[in-house]
Amino acid sequence: MKHYKTGGLALACAISLCLAGCGTGAQVGGAVDRGLDMEGYTQEEEQSREDGQTQESTGGGDVTDINNTSTEGAVTDGLNELGLDQETMDMLKFNIYVQLNNTIVEIMDDISNYFLVVDTAEEFRFREDAEYSYGYRITGFNMDAVEDAEVVYGMAPAFETLDGLVESMLPSMREIMETFNAIDDSEYTYEENQYQQPKDNHIRLMACLQEFTIYADQFLAEIDVIADERTAAQEAKMLEEGRLIAYNFSHMLTLSSQILDQIYDQGIDDYNLTELDLTPIYPLFEEMQETAAAYAEAVSDNNQLMQESLSSRQVYAGDFNGLVQAFEWMIKQVESGVPYEDPSSEYLGGLRHIYEVLSRKVEEYNGIFAQ
Repeated sequence: MKHYKTGGLALACAISLCLAGCGTGAQVGGAVDRGLDMEGYTQEEEQSREDGQTQESTGGGDVTDINNTSTEGAVTDGLNELGLDQETMDMLKFNIYVQLNNTIVEIMDDISNYFLVVDTAEEFRFREDAEYSYGYRITGFNMDAVEDAEVVYGMAPAFETLDGLVESMLPSMREIMETFNAIDDSEYTYEENQYQQPKDNHIRLMACLQEFTIYADQFLAEIDVIADERTAAQEAKMLEEGRLIAYNFSHMLTLSSQILDQIYDQGIDDYNLTELDLTPIYPLFEEMQETAAAYAEAVSDNNQLMQESLSSRQVYAGDFNGLVQAFEWMIKQVESGVPYEDPSSEYLGGLRHIYEVLSRKVEEYNGIFAQ
């Protein structure tokens, strides 16, 4: 799990592993085991959330709408008011918090884009060096993540620090999302009355911005730790069970996340990529190459495929060539010392390119291992 880092290009990834348990069939609003957000990594498939409802599939095929929190009927047999046992509720709640993480990352992207055009002063005015027009790349939101979190943060099992942060953060988070929705909706009318609506939006945004970012930063850091712990535990379990294909696929995504973490921790994006210190990147990339080779060996073993109930149609030896190559190109670009001519475009080996390749691999993982 990684949170937003400031810079000329707002990119972020959020990775969580086996939230529903591989092979259990349990899903949250289409959520599966690994997720990358901000136009890529995703913890949900939106078709299952069109009504703003997060659902949990149970072993019997029944569906629970978490927004229907009526406690009609006593909580019995160790099940909560949603009809879920403790383990399933833990998975549901964590999935919802991952969705909240992903939405926060998207909000941070909007904030970054907003202040490319608008000055950070309390009074609305445009930046003198603004290269873009008002509303540049501002995207609106549905309230699914907020509404789902409002339902579960007070429910057992407790997520200690996270629950309190969610309760404190949600009011300002809702306000800031509604403000960006207003900006997105007013795309073709904002010039009216000497930009009165943008002025009103700015007042509204600035009123909740500091409170939101304080709580959001704390939330993102805390869920980052929890996600890493769960990922490590799940990968250890895969190895223990001899599921080498699943493990190596998962570990490739984990290593990708760790490399990106190093990049974002240095405040690097495609605009200043050549300033990246590659010292912590080299050993991770070397491990990535070794893991890709181990994956290729595992999927070439018919007995291993049989053990994991997989077929060669689902996995193949060259599965990670593109991802490894993308990171290799990035390293070579940094080593060359030559910056990109137009960092806003997607270049081979640029972070945008890595992001797209990694997104596809996450979707592939979800489709194969999180059924």
